[in-house]
Amino acid sequence: MSKFNTIHIFGFGTIQVIGKDLNIQTPIANVQAQADACINNVWSKKPVDNTATKEYHAVNIFSGMFADWQTKIKGEKGFRVEYKDLNASLYEALVQAVIDAQPTPTT
Repeated sequence: MSKFNTIHIFGFGTIQVIGKDLNIQTPIANVQAQADACINNVWSKKPVDNTATKEYHAVNIFSGMFADWQTKIKGEKGFRVEYKDLNASLYEALVQAVIDAQPTPTT
């Protein structure tokens, strides 16, 4: 079972993971390799007739449903990819990396 419901990868440099008992954020730089793998996975499914550039406002992944690529440049059209067409293990790895990147509480 997935640990997340939604992942928001924001173009301004933050990732947010939301789940049943989870709502955390971290800078993309803390999980760069995993974030890049997920971004590239969605981008690789861009429809051939879509002329958007790789600059994004947000990439939103909804577990079991779809991923939305929201463009940053005015006038460009984003696109949607069905979750079944993505590599789910990449998103689970990203979620775990975001969890692992959280500071350890001190007492």
